[in-house]
Amino acid sequence: MKIGFFDSGIGGLTVLKKVVNTFKGHQYFYFGDTLNVPYGSKPIEKIIDILKRLFYYYDSIGIDIVVAACNTSDSIILKNYIDMSQYNFKYISILKNAISQINAYENVLLLATENTIKTGTYRELLASKNVKISEIACPLFVPLIEEGIWHGPIAESIVNFYLKKQKSYDKIILGCTHYPILEKHIKKTIRGKIIDPADGIIENLKYFLPIINSMPKIKFLISGDINKFKHNSERIMGRLHYIEYSSLVLEELEWFNEKK
Repeated sequence: MKIGFFDSGIGGLTVLKKVVNTFKGHQYFYFGDTLNVPYGSKPIEKIIDILKRLFYYYDSIGIDIVVAACNTSDSIILKNYIDMSQYNFKYISILKNAISQINAYENVLLLATENTIKTGTYRELLASKNVKISEIACPLFVPLIEEGIWHGPIAESIVNFYLKKQKSYDKIILGCTHYPILEKHIKKTIRGKIIDPADGIIENLKYFLPIINSMPKIKFLISGDINKFKHNSERIMGRLHYIEYSSLVLEELEWFNEKK
C-alpha cells in the first residue's frame, strides 16, 4: 500500500520511523515542508492552502492512507477547515491517537505549538474525559530541532526556559512531532508519563495496514534544502539505501492553481 505523511520539517520522521519499523514493506511518501517551517506560528490560511495542495497531490499519485505527522495541521483539519470527504485516501488523525492514550480524570500537560493550542482542538477532544489540562506553547522547540541542536546545554536551557516551573502530571502529551527528539531533556525537567501520539497511530493502523516482511520504499518530498533535510533525517532514520529524496514545492503546482 501507499502511505503518505506530512509535516513542516523533520518532526514527522518520529512517526514515520515507528510506522516503517512496524509495518515494513509498503511504499511510504513523506512531505517535509521545510520551505515553510514552522507551521506552529504561520497564519492558518497559509497552512490550509498548503494542505489542500498536498492532499490533491497525494490523491493524484494514488496514496491509500495519509497519516497526519503534524499536530498543528491536524488541529486545523479537525476544525473542518478542509472537507476531507473529497479525497480518496483514508486519513489518520494524530490528535485523536494522542487522546486515545489518556484516561478519564487524569492531570494532563499538553506541550504544543502556538497554533495547536490556539485552535483549542486538544481541549475539545479531551473534554469528554473530564481531565485537568494545562497547556504550554513551546515555539522555540521546532527551530531548535530543525537546526539540528538536539542535545547539550543550548537544548537543555531552552527546555528549562519553558518547563522549569512545572511540577508533576499523570500524562505529558508531546503535541508536536518534533518534541520526541527532546524527550530526554523534557524528562529531566518535569515528572509524568510521556505520551507520544505516534504510539496511538501504530495501534490505529493495525486495523488497516498489514505487516509485509519485505524491504520498504521511502520517498522524501522536500520543499526546501534537500541536503540539510537529508543530514538530519539520517540522524533519525539512519542511512538506508531504500530512501529517495526529491524536491516538491506545492505552490508551484500549476494544475492545482487551474483547479482552484
